[in-house]
Amino acid sequence: MAKTTVIGAGIVGASVAYFLSEKGASVVLLDASEPASGTTSTSFAWVNANNKTPKEYFDLNVAGMNEHVRLRDEFGGGAWLHETGNIIVAGEGNGDELSRRVERLRSWEYAAEMKTAAEANADLEPDISFPNPETPVAHFPDETWADAPRLALELVDSARKNGAETRFGEAVKSIETEEGRFAVHLESGGDYVEADIVVNAAGPKADVVADMVGRSLPLDVFFGLLVRVDAPENSIRRLIHTPTVNLRPDGDGYILLHHDSVDERLTDDFAGVEDPLCRELLERATRLVPTLENASVVEARFGFRPVPGDGYSCVGAVPSVPGYYEAVTHSGVTLGPIVGRLLADEILDGKVDSLLAPFRPGRFS
Repeated sequence: MAKTTVIGAGIVGASVAYFLSEKGASVVLLDASEPASGTTSTSFAWVNANNKTPKEYFDLNVAGMNEHVRLRDEFGGGAWLHETGNIIVAGEGNGDELSRRVERLRSWEYAAEMKTAAEANADLEPDISFPNPETPVAHFPDETWADAPRLALELVDSARKNGAETRFGEAVKSIETEEGRFAVHLESGGDYVEADIVVNAAGPKADVVADMVGRSLPLDVFFGLLVRVDAPENSIRRLIHTPTVNLRPDGDGYILLHHDSVDERLTDDFAGVEDPLCRELLERATRLVPTLENASVVEARFGFRPVPGDGYSCVGAVPSVPGYYEAVTHSGVTLGPIVGRLLADEILDGKVDSLLAPFRPGRFS
């Protein structure tokens, strides 16, 4: 059977390696650092298809949600998957827009409902201080969050048990191609890995790996910040998205905070837990959840968000480079397991699932 090298051991690469190994493939999984220590460890990890359009992208993300549940059952339980549901609080003047989103999602058979803030307090989140009891709130009961590093590490461990080789802490220096085979050279010296197939799952470095095989992959990379704070137990019970701050549980006694408006202000000189942006996120969260008034920042996770040039997933064979495949996407936590399974089917069985048809790498030729 063909030898496959997967570059990148985040949740996407770990999923690809696991599903390949499950089908009996010979796999080597490479990463410049430790598995799940890059983008996967700095993801808000909201598993959803909430505002994913067009319909083809929505369908892929719904399949991603379902694959998390299927994988949990396959593993006989998954402590990494938290089936809490999610609420979205409308901003001032945006209630109609949120209602239209709910209507669209319901027409696509996605679980969604509108409530008032008062109803959300009574039924879902009693400790939230909403701006007005009539504020529109959307509830999405089937959405979840994942402990993405824990899942990725479990996938890596399962791949190893299936016979996969792993080499971590060694960056890829170059890739040579000759007569349909690859030599993946490592920065550690003269060592290299021979492969018949190479899968690029390198996340924010995917364009660099693509360039090594003569492929131009348009990739945008954005800064992202997660702030972990200590919190009284059950301060919140589910994912919460608001116009000023997003929150979710992050293990017993902790809450994770994020917001795009803060990410947009991040720079290379981010100062860790002492950075003012961390305090700002906590202050925003405290206005929403007053029980956080004595909370403190315990961790700041600064990372990178890779997004293919047109904003959509890039998965499958690259026609111009035989034997070379890409698995690069935003929403990597939602999509990692389904991308891993479908790409393994493509590599080993030649089957291109219809879910991936709109998201093929050839559109970037």
